[in-house]
Amino acid sequence: MKSIKGKIYDKAGFITISNTENNNALCSEEFKKIKYFLLKFNADKNVDLIVIESGLDNCFSSGSNIEELKDCDEARAKVFAATGQDLIRTIRNIKKTVLCKINGICYGAGFEIALSSDIIFATENSLFGFPEVNQGIIPGLGGTILFTRKIYETFVKYLVFTGSSVSAKELFDKGIVNKVCKDVEELDDRVRDFSNLISKRSVFALGLAKETINAGLETDLDKALLIEQNAFTVAFSSNDKREGMTAFIEKRKPVFTDRWEDIEDL
Repeated sequence: MKSIKGKIYDKAGFITISNTENNNALCSEEFKKIKYFLLKFNADKNVDLIVIESGLDNCFSSGSNIEELKDCDEARAKVFAATGQDLIRTIRNIKKTVLCKINGICYGAGFEIALSSDIIFATENSLFGFPEVNQGIIPGLGGTILFTRKIYETFVKYLVFTGSSVSAKELFDKGIVNKVCKDVEELDDRVRDFSNLISKRSVFALGLAKETINAGLETDLDKALLIEQNAFTVAFSSNDKREGMTAFIEKRKPVFTDRWEDIEDL
């Protein structure tokens, strides 16, 4: 039975993690499969939003697969981390918006995937954390780096040092989770609403904005401003810019046509 599945539904590409044997504990092969579907959906013109979700009740992911890691030496551990970090970079580098849909526990590698995503929706019973210290290791897929860039140092250290869990509501209050839903039915509705909203936006502009925000976080202010200035200028070369501004003046809804898939195939 495949633990990672992909499907397209109503302009969204869904990547579903579903491994009932170990609560979606992720191994290096599953990192590769998730990356495969990310790249597949990123290149598909029928997809405007990519959603990473779980096929299990009350569990997004219990973390990395300890059965795989327990016999790893230093070399194999490095390969495991590199494979996971490659997935994290893919999520951040592809042009399409990636949403993590969380219901239940989201630990370790699962939390790192969520942190690398553009948007996080979660049910109010969801819990997030880095339990690695309880197994004598630390987060290795970029969690300490991604989390520290999104929030303050002392909170990250507390979670990593203690292995404690934190609720979706607390992460919402801290600006990490975008929406908290009372149950999975409301979560499904909010993801559907967001997908419909994204489909009405310029995919080209969204990808340009994602690239600009991510690049700006990794450099100093002057370079970040130049990156934004250049991206702003590039937007003026697009058909979507002309359509969007014309539609605004004509008081009608725009019909956007520019696609990153066309540009990246050149």
